[in-house]
Amino acid sequence: MGNENLEKLLDLIADALIQSEYVDTTKVNNSQKFIRDGLIKLGQGEGTFKGTLALFQRDVKANEEDVINSTTVETTDGTIQQNLQEIANNLQAYSNFNNVSINVSVDGNISIVGGGDSYNGLDITSLLTEVSTNEDGTSTVLNPLNVSQFIPLEQKQSVVDVTKANEFLDTNIFELLPTGDTRQSRIIRFFNEMNALLPPIEPEFDTDGDGRVDRNIDTNQWTGSLQYSQDNSIAYAQDNPNDTNIGEEDAFIHRIKNLPQQHVNANRTIQDIYNRVLPYLTDILEDEALPQDERPVYRNQSKGYLQFRNPNQGIIVRNTDEGFVKGLDPDNPTYLETGFTITMWVRFLDKVSEGTLFNFGNPIRGVNVQGDSVDADAFGFRLETFVINKDDEFPTDSFNTFGDCADALTNYNTDLFDNSNTARFVRLVVNDNGQLRDSHLGCNDNFQKLNNSIAVLGSTSGRVDRLLTTTHIPEDFNEWYFICASFNPAILEDDSHTGNSTLEQTPYFWLNHIEPDTENFIANSGYGNKCKVEIISKSDLLRARGFKV
Repeated sequence: MGNENLEKLLDLIADALIQSEYVDTTKVNNSQKFIRDGLIKLGQGEGTFKGTLALFQRDVKANEEDVINSTTVETTDGTIQQNLQEIANNLQAYSNFNNVSINVSVDGNISIVGGGDSYNGLDITSLLTEVSTNEDGTSTVLNPLNVSQFIPLEQKQSVVDVTKANEFLDTNIFELLPTGDTRQSRIIRFFNEMNALLPPIEPEFDTDGDGRVDRNIDTNQWTGSLQYSQDNSIAYAQDNPNDTNIGEEDAFIHRIKNLPQQHVNANRTIQDIYNRVLPYLTDILEDEALPQDERPVYRNQSKGYLQFRNPNQGIIVRNTDEGFVKGLDPDNPTYLETGFTITMWVRFLDKVSEGTLFNFGNPIRGVNVQGDSVDADAFGFRLETFVINKDDEFPTDSFNTFGDCADALTNYNTDLFDNSNTARFVRLVVNDNGQLRDSHLGCNDNFQKLNNSIAVLGSTSGRVDRLLTTTHIPEDFNEWYFICASFNPAILEDDSHTGNSTLEQTPYFWLNHIEPDTENFIANSGYGNKCKVEIISKSDLLRARGFKV
């Protein structure tokens, strides 16, 4: 506290000195202290020995010599000796330096004005400056005047000879300011700055490999959003300095617009960058235009159709002029020599109905369980449909269920029970002069083509597995199917059992499309099944004909 009192008094003294007529530039220069030879000395020195001006933060330090000497002070208790520090303390105690000032006379006498009877008019010059006279008549300053903290200002000007200046100086000045960056430089700097401020590690949105963003079930937000902000976001570092994994000065641009509106980075996110550039990239962000389906829509040509609600219901076709329809004489079955084709459109409305779709006579009258014998008066042909349930018990020990039997098929009808627990089939059966033939095909392993017999519905014979190698109708209650059942007597079916297991286990061979000698595919090889049933859905047929479905 004492130094503060002394500092106040020294400030008053310095202000009074510098404003007085007594102090001039010479006195200021002579009072200044310089650093020379590593020591603080009075005076700057000359030549190469000039020092560096020393300025002090406080006047107490700059004028340490002022507290060395003391002066006589008249008090109510008598005459006492006090140094400048003691005087400052008393002035502070007396009036807190209120109404206290310093007077400097023309001849340099320094006295206190105010401060009570003891200090009003007290001459303190001897405390503030001291000069010693040497034997040779020169003088030495022991305590410089309190103006060493001031720096004189000198006004100088140079007189320029304009004629000579014009002779030697180039006065044609073309540019005073720098040209600045080029446009390209600004673009390069922008991208460099953006790359430096974007997080160096891109987010890993799909950690479970399902091809979609991992989202929180409750919020639908990316599950890694918080961790990514903790590791990269400057906004998170500013708001959560004790929870962030990166310092604010090392952090990067915040990712998405989920900050409060008053936040400094509310509109300075990666999402804001995206929104800003989005209008410029519409051409490459636009979804790819899908090809327009310009195919015509098919319109039914007929005025209607005849509907049979259930199998086994229908109409009887007869010739009223003769006893039989031409070509269908029971006593002269010429159709066995010429062949025939049955075609119809069918839509199955359920998964249980079974029965005959078209028939002439009864080709399987009196058939035995082995399917190789019928009554002598049996004749004709029939196109029939039947349904097999996946979980129905298989009649022999070969399989537990028909579903197990279907699993053993590997090269035909391999998807029988994929979409349903039932499967619908269509089969053509022909009585060929007492020998039963049908449209089942020879397939892999034990599913080879039966010779001189057919599989009988409801039979307990193992041959019922061949029911699964007949033509399968996919389950679609809204779809129409075109059925083409044909009997071709020119096919050498009996000669097709050659013993070549590869051919006999190939469905395309029995569909007449593989030549047995070369095993090449062909339109009609002349070998295989005499009876065939082929189907095509209305949708597939219309697509093949170029219509929109």
